Amino acid sequence: MLGTLNKPISGRVWKFGDSIETDAINPYYRYPTMEELKQHTMEVYRPEFPRAVRAGDVMVAGKNFGCGSSRPGLVLREVGIAAIVAESVARLFLRNSIGRAIPIFVAPGVTEIIEDGETLDVDYRAGLVRNPKSGKQVGLRKYPPMIERIFECGGLPEFAYRRFLTEAATKGNDGQRAV
Repeated sequence: MLGTLNKPISGRVWKFGDSIETDAINPYYRYPTMEELKQHTMEVYRPEFPRAVRAGDVMVAGKNFGCGSSRPGLVLREVGIAAIVAESVARLFLRNSIGRAIPIFVAPGVTEIIEDGETLDVDYRAGLVRNPKSGKQVGLRKYPPMIERIFECGGLPEFAYRRFLTEAATKGNDGQRAV
């Protein structure tokens, strides 16, 4: 789901603990195709996950989500995860997720306000995640404007291409910027 920073997300929660590693998210070394990955993602932590996850579901996790290697979490978007909300996210996983416009949010305290299977509302513009059942909510960290633009474009490659087109349009025929 691209462009989701501008509209609220609401979905059924899959709750995980701390230090969810990329080998479990994306076990490419055992399953080389996306179709195979979709059938095995997160099964180390929750064997039912690949079969029971549905489009629009939300992942909630503790600290250090996406630790380990530089494997991206694209498979989570492919199985329908609408957003990842964690207490903290490993820096490289966060960067990879932003680069692919996978909605990922840091919301300290989120694991205290939600249980597995409940619904979580994520409103980036308001800076809040909320459990509509209990009414409990916590703030989520906002991104700098540049990161928001990357999300709006659909990812880093799309952002770079759009930026190239804009800059190319402002240059004259001699390669210099037009005045």
